[in-house]
Amino acid sequence: MKKRGPIVVVIGAALISVAFLLSYSIMERAGSNLGGNGFFPSPESMFDEVSEKETIEPGMTYTFSHTTSSSQVPLMWGLYITDYKQDNHAAINVTNTFGDKFGSYTDADPIFIKSFVIPKMDTYNFNVENTGSSSITAEMMFTENPEKSRALTDPNSPFNKNIVPLAAAGFMLIFGIIAVIAGIVLSVMDWRKSKNQSRYI
Repeated sequence: MKKRGPIVVVIGAALISVAFLLSYSIMERAGSNLGGNGFFPSPESMFDEVSEKETIEPGMTYTFSHTTSSSQVPLMWGLYITDYKQDNHAAINVTNTFGDKFGSYTDADPIFIKSFVIPKMDTYNFNVENTGSSSITAEMMFTENPEKSRALTDPNSPFNKNIVPLAAAGFMLIFGIIAVIAGIVLSVMDWRKSKNQSRYI
């Protein structure tokens, strides 16, 4: 009788076991470091520059500014309402020092992230108006050329230490389950084939 089915099942089971062991080790390490960055990366850790927190009263506007150091690369920016409440709303208008507009947005979530290509080195203003009924405490976050940001290139960042390995474990688990199912199907097919052949012997 062919052994390909059991072999595939064993490979799949091994992948599932490794995935569970990897996930457990990541969770255990993160649990022992809860006094540090924790398991999931904070919104601030995903950006290279973060402004000071500012409290904006209802109907008021605060302008956050960012001076770029490069051009013709994406500028990823985000508004983070650190004391978010269900009725919080904000309007964001992006301009430069010459008054050129780079977008107008509305936000009703704790974190709002967008990006645009920096046409030239300049100072860009992010005018945040509190359109809700209660005050908000907000900060702006910036990363020029996100593909080279510290969050992705620093091997010790929470993203690279926790999220990437956990995603790899997830893929291993999926492939392991598929392999186990495929191995069982192959075993059944081989068993039926061998049973049919034995009738003619």
